[in-house]
Amino acid sequence: MAGQRGKVKINHDYFSISTRWENLRYFLRQGHILSHVTDRIKWHYFPKFFLVPSFPTHLEVEASSACQMRCPMCKSVEMIKSGIFHAGLMDFELYKKIIEDCRKEPLHSIKLSWRGEPLLNPRIVEMIAYAKQQGIRDVAFLSNGERLNPGLTEALLDSGLDWISISFDGMGEIYNRIRKPAIFEETLEKIRYFRAYRDRRQRRKPLIRIQSVRSAIQGKEEDFLRLWHGVADRVNIIADQKRSIAEKDYIHDPNYICPSPWQRMCISWDGKVVQCYGDYLEGNILGDINEKSLKAIWQDQPFQELRRLMRHGKRLVTKPCRTCSDGGLTEEEEIILGDRVVKVARYIHQGIDVKEMDSSLNE
Repeated sequence: MAGQRGKVKINHDYFSISTRWENLRYFLRQGHILSHVTDRIKWHYFPKFFLVPSFPTHLEVEASSACQMRCPMCKSVEMIKSGIFHAGLMDFELYKKIIEDCRKEPLHSIKLSWRGEPLLNPRIVEMIAYAKQQGIRDVAFLSNGERLNPGLTEALLDSGLDWISISFDGMGEIYNRIRKPAIFEETLEKIRYFRAYRDRRQRRKPLIRIQSVRSAIQGKEEDFLRLWHGVADRVNIIADQKRSIAEKDYIHDPNYICPSPWQRMCISWDGKVVQCYGDYLEGNILGDINEKSLKAIWQDQPFQELRRLMRHGKRLVTKPCRTCSDGGLTEEEEIILGDRVVKVARYIHQGIDVKEMDSSLNE
């Protein structure tokens, strides 16, 4: 870092465009307020002071690495085209071992998704219910929502799911092109049913979060917010990123320090613990839960070495960091939403416009 102090950036490319009141209500409706505040302190401040908790506060558990979509901005698409990606579903017994490892630890949350679509795992409802039965406070997943139907929606709501985040990029034909084979009006109706059924059952959860990459709705942010009024509990946008598998496509911020090694662990469908959620290529395996406990892996030498490299500005020694967008250079921009101004970040050298990307990728 040549004499410069590295900077840890937390959630630096992910923004809510909901109002302050909606965001506060979302926070309060999550429940377990004291536990949640403790988790947020660990999440935001432990990495800044390089404090290693006894156990990660969050786990990404890949219920499925398969996906029915070929979205043009997804790194998995390029991996599939290059023949270096093999999809799979997590075995339920392996999953139970993960949960057993967590049961007596200060874990706050589990997200049952990573590279793929979790609703492709036929036991996803059982996975949620089992984690809740074992005392995991916050169980959630990211989804494209295309597989939702009334029966599955009702089962998910009854499973104890805490929140669902649905990736919904753009509106109308833009959505149809990016999220093929999903159809805009059909997916929208599925999410509306999710909310209506939750309200009919007088349930507070699962909370519904909608997110879009910024370029898919740029200039139409207010229309996008109106679309989800009375349906979503929160609406987020994500800075567009170039997600290539080639190192030459990235320009890195030399002073960036990723917070992930102090926050969470990411477990692939077959039990490998990868460096982080950005390690799609599994370029740095830190352990295997088929062989060791999660706590042993978290405290073992490979994780310690990763933290040391990250702390001392040497993260690019690791292969996953050389193909990760998170450490790119950004600049601040503003979005005008009525009488509100929302500040967001844009990647300078690797920003993309998803509307201009090659639509043949998802054919």
